[in-house]
Amino acid sequence: MDFEHYCRAFSVAGLTTNPAELQAVLCGRLSGGQRLADTKVLEVAADLLDASASSMAAIRGDVLGLYKKTAEQLEDGSGVFELLLPDDDDSLHERIETLSQWCQNYLSGLGQSGLSGDAPLAADVSEAMRDLAAIAMADSGNSDDELDPYASSIDEQDEASFFELVEYVRVAVTLIYAEIKDMSKPKGKTLH
Repeated sequence: MDFEHYCRAFSVAGLTTNPAELQAVLCGRLSGGQRLADTKVLEVAADLLDASASSMAAIRGDVLGLYKKTAEQLEDGSGVFELLLPDDDDSLHERIETLSQWCQNYLSGLGQSGLSGDAPLAADVSEAMRDLAAIAMADSGNSDDELDPYASSIDEQDEASFFELVEYVRVAVTLIYAEIKDMSKPKGKTLH
């Protein structure tokens, strides 16, 4: 998935919302077991993006394609799920902010899916959700640090740490999706 492609499409349609937020909400709904018809996907997107009918018409194909690709990747189960995030060319500050927003919107979508707060979840799923909530609260620091000659520059360790965090979120979301999907399967009756 190409983050810049979606940014351009949203910009041309006059929208300022980060496309990562939309993928996250849709992913949260999918993880909660909700399958959305095209009209509902577009309704969710229009609500999140605060988009007019003409703006939605301009990005309809992109929104439905993003939903379909996200659903396919989650369903695949072989670790191909990809978060829609800025490229490595963007500043680390921007990438951390976007990852934080992604996690916030994912948890929001999970809540909107109808998943009950008292649903019995496996311990690892509950822990993953708590971790995502902590990442959602992450602060990337002051973006003006890049202008301060005395501030330590972003090094390879910072980049590696960010990559590990993204990988953790990707695996956590895949785990949550699989566990909730497994939970919702009807259990066969045991014959005695």
